[in-house]
Parts: sequence; structure tokens; C-alpha cells
Amino acid sequence: MRIVDACCTINLYAAGNLLTLLPALGAEWYITEIVVRESGFILEVDPDDATKFIKEPIDLKPALEAGVLQSCIATDEELALFVELAALVDDCEAMSLAIAQNRGWTLATDDRKARRIAGERKVPLLSTPELLKQWATITAADVGDVAQVLHNIQTFARFQPNSSLPEVDWWRAMVDPTTT
Repeated sequence: MRIVDACCTINLYAAGNLLTLLPALGAEWYITEIVVRESGFILEVDPDDATKFIKEPIDLKPALEAGVLQSCIATDEELALFVELAALVDDCEAMSLAIAQNRGWTLATDDRKARRIAGERKVPLLSTPELLKQWATITAADVGDVAQVLHNIQTFARFQPNSSLPEVDWWRAMVDPTTT
């Protein structure tokens, strides 16, 4: 089981193919209500002016209705752990981390502090670059399609993977092959 926090949710949504991307990864994906609420918007090209962006609300309802994402409600024990973790990281990361730690699930996050704390607590981790590389490998996606998905995430979610994330070199090489 995997639980995804807000930053990864926004990135995966911005990829443009959430309903096919997550099932291709072959795991059950969970999300908390706080992450659904906090995953507010991505950018989209303004249809009236292609040189500008507008905010597009993130709608996770189709993914939840299709079972691609499943709602996850914290137990009392997880709520207590959430309170402890919320003093250290943002609420979305704290809730997702509390559930992952308590249930032995994998946490998908790109947040540096959340990743450090998860590592200290022996919580298995995934990052957006790792997830996209897995997706590309599993689906044997065309290099151009992979580059487009990564470009979508960088443009519409404003995500640039930091150098501490696993598979950041793969990401950079896919976005700009001249960097290799």
C-alpha cells in the first residue's frame, strides 16, 4: 500500500494522466482528506492568451470514484502521531507520514523534511522522479511521451526535483538529453 502526500499528488495530477499513471504502477494508492483539500490547483495555459497561465482546480473526484485513489481515514493512534509530526512538518505530510508509519505503508513525498523524518522512522519512501521512472519502465513509454509528462509536471505543478531526490539524474536527462 502507498499513501501520497500533497506535493506528489499535485505533481502526478499535473502529469495529465492520473487515471492511467497510478494503475500502471501496480499498487493500491491512498490519500487523506487533508491532502485532497490542500491539493488546490495546477497551472494551465490560458485559452485566451497562450503566453499566460491560469489556475485550474485539482479535481481528484474521478480518481477516487474510479478507485485509482482511495480515501484513508486516520485511526486514533494515527491522529496522536499526526499531532506529534505536525510540529515538525506541514499537516499534509504529517498526516500521510503518520498513517504510513503506523500501517507500514510506503509514503510518496518530495518534501525534504518529511523524507528525512520518514527515513529516521524507517518509513519506506518514493519520490515523484522514482514514480515517473517506474511508470516509464513498466509501460515502456516512448521517450517523447516521458519528456512531455515531466515537462507537464515542471510547467503546471512548478516542480523541479531537488538534487537529493532519487532518480533526479534520470529526470534531468529525460527533460534535457543534452545534460547527459
